[in-house]
Amino acid sequence: MRFFTLLILLLTPLFSIVDIATVDFEDKPEGFSGSAYGSFQKKRGNTDKDEAEYGGRIQYDTKHTITWLEGEVEKDEVSGVLTDENSFLHLRHIHQLYSPEWASEYFVQHRKDKFKSIRGRELLGAGLRYRVMNSATYGKLFFGLSAMDEQIDYTSSEPDPDEHNYRMSSYLSYKLPVNEVFDLGYLGYYQPKIDNGSDYISASIMEMTIHLTKVFDLSYLIEFDYDTQPAQGVEKRDLTQKLSFIYRFGEEDPLSSYAHGFLQSLDQLEDTGAAQDAIAVEVETDVSEVKDSSDIFAGEWRYEGESLSILLDGTGMYKSEESIYDERLKWKVVATETQEGVSGAQNQGTKLVIIRFVDEEGRDGRVENFLWNNNTLVGLSDTCIRTFKR
Repeated sequence: MRFFTLLILLLTPLFSIVDIATVDFEDKPEGFSGSAYGSFQKKRGNTDKDEAEYGGRIQYDTKHTITWLEGEVEKDEVSGVLTDENSFLHLRHIHQLYSPEWASEYFVQHRKDKFKSIRGRELLGAGLRYRVMNSATYGKLFFGLSAMDEQIDYTSSEPDPDEHNYRMSSYLSYKLPVNEVFDLGYLGYYQPKIDNGSDYISASIMEMTIHLTKVFDLSYLIEFDYDTQPAQGVEKRDLTQKLSFIYRFGEEDPLSSYAHGFLQSLDQLEDTGAAQDAIAVEVETDVSEVKDSSDIFAGEWRYEGESLSILLDGTGMYKSEESIYDERLKWKVVATETQEGVSGAQNQGTKLVIIRFVDEEGRDGRVENFLWNNNTLVGLSDTCIRTFKR
């Protein structure tokens, strides 16, 4: 089945696609991720045709924020006659409020579409987002409501070459993971003028995604747009179908992994011991042999408004003043095994602690790294150094 799908990809022209998938806090590891896609076609002889369509998305995640920039460009010509030319660029920032369900959103957008007589449509907006549903079985559902400033520059002179509006923008965004390799997504939005509700723009987008590998996806998208008052001579309705082959980059893709490994290897060039093989081994604590509380990682650790309650069984709880919810966690102490062997690694003064946060159903979430030495625990996974004390 997978071979057949890959064969279809090789024989089918690829189309670009705007990523409509829902985004949520801590869905991705902190740092950069994104996607890229493109289609290029040139025919000469009986058919004189040029097609180019490409785009991508780059996203940066922290514990309480998500920022992404995405865009696409398309230009098609047949026998020297332009048949399609459009471009799109969207920047959005989402910031968690007092709970993971609520977030503020800020966005700017530029769109150009020659065959809709739009020389440029500029948007600037801000609003709120609420997570309506978060279920492993039924998926995630978000509702957003924003106010935005719209400036449209039309290529036609009638009825008005320049239009300035204030609109409300509401949307529903839904994602259902059917199984490990197949997702369904929906995005619907409605944008009426604040002073004239009969003038509105709406769209409904359905996307089906097959995860071929950890980094390659096959996506099929259907989009229906409706504009009650488009430019003169432009249809009110538009229907689009797109098939895409998408490369997603981030923590698991080979290019990012290679770059990370290459940078690490440069750091090790000046290390005289770099030639020695080193692996990570888990250091387990035998409770019956504990003679001093400083010998074990378990206990209460605090840093400003954060606290870690660590249990001997490898679990614990995390509390923060910024959140009304406590988080469960799993932890492991890791040391470096050198030529002195495991016993030497266990006796090292400073050890690496890996903490993996889990949801209510025990599924792994974000991962943070700490350095532990006696009664000091230093956080390594944030923009600042966090020093926890017992």
